[in-house]
Amino acid sequence: MIDVQWAFISIATASLAHFILRIVLGRELGPEGLGIYTLVFTLYSFGIQFAAFGIHAALTKYVAEFLDDHATIRNYVSSGMTCSIITGATMGIALYFLAPYLATTFFKIPEMELLIQLTALCYPFIAVQKAVLGTLNGFRKMHLYAFLNIIQNASIVTLSVILVLSLGMNILGAVMGLVVPTVLISVLSPFLIRGWIERGIALWNTKVLRETTIFGVYFVLGNSFYFLQTQVDSILIGYYLGSVEVGIYAVAVLLTQSLTLIPNATQRVTAPSTATLYGKRDVKAVRRLITSTMKKIFIISVGIATIIAISGQYFITLIFTDEFLLSYVPLLILLIGHTIFAPFEAVGSTLASIGKINIAFYIHAVCGVLNVLLNILLIPLFGINGAAAATTITLILDFAMNTIVIHKILHRSQLLDIH
Repeated sequence: MIDVQWAFISIATASLAHFILRIVLGRELGPEGLGIYTLVFTLYSFGIQFAAFGIHAALTKYVAEFLDDHATIRNYVSSGMTCSIITGATMGIALYFLAPYLATTFFKIPEMELLIQLTALCYPFIAVQKAVLGTLNGFRKMHLYAFLNIIQNASIVTLSVILVLSLGMNILGAVMGLVVPTVLISVLSPFLIRGWIERGIALWNTKVLRETTIFGVYFVLGNSFYFLQTQVDSILIGYYLGSVEVGIYAVAVLLTQSLTLIPNATQRVTAPSTATLYGKRDVKAVRRLITSTMKKIFIISVGIATIIAISGQYFITLIFTDEFLLSYVPLLILLIGHTIFAPFEAVGSTLASIGKINIAFYIHAVCGVLNVLLNILLIPLFGINGAAAATTITLILDFAMNTIVIHKILHRSQLLDIH
């Protein structure tokens, strides 16, 4: 329970920082300014999937699995750090040179070029920080996990607000407020696991690198498709409609994300717990954990969604301005999808934790491609409401496919153990 509390504090702090910054940008810069920042941040978040390359998830799994084998853990952590630096630097270089095309040709917003290039500088550093967080998660040291996230998010929102409000740097100030703290804190983060990082051959253990890379390929591709499922709506709104509509839609997404706080915090604990239990072949305990978690999260999510739906218009006007009231209808549509999906989100790492990361990839691929197609079809017809509908449909499909597949896999594993 303490682990869940720390994980919740960590995620709540990140969400609060995210929320405060977008309120400041929305009120200070209007829908267009918020829209441009949202597009830059969305691209940055997508790039992180490739920069981190799933190494953090692999470290969570293997550290939890080999808790009593310190030598093996040191090999995984040391090699994982090496791999993170390489993948992070590669992604940073790629995005830096893609920035002119994305800004000028794709979005037709030339001022985005410098902003995208600035975020590209973060990738080698954020990849290392992700590896540290994955290791801490595997060890269930959630207090340190939360500490690192809290320090970073508090620094980001503080510096960003100062640069935007006090120095009048507008969107550039918001992006600088993201980049500077991310780089500095990521450089310092390995000190939290310094006892598990070895020099020499451990930094380049071929067997470990191969295992984490294979795991990472499926994880990063699966997460990238999941990203398409949940974030491509903003990108395609920017492409088809413009930055103003992105800013309005961002408010709907922002309010909906309150539904993800508890499930995401819970997943930080269920992931290593599932890996440990499955490693001991205690399939019955894994099933109990999943069922109990999903039931509780569903009840909580229905309550939160009801409150948001009833008071949504009031909050939008109070926190932002009347300019953003058009976000209320997409908010209602998104609430349906996220309420249904939330129970699975709390146990979303189950397939990865039981060594079936390839299946998770296939499910995310199907849902991600479907979401892109639905957005392409619905946004030109229904605008931001169409984007919300596309996301909701694919979230419901994702929930159905994952729960059915996990049930069948665990049922089969339990039968094999009995026989």
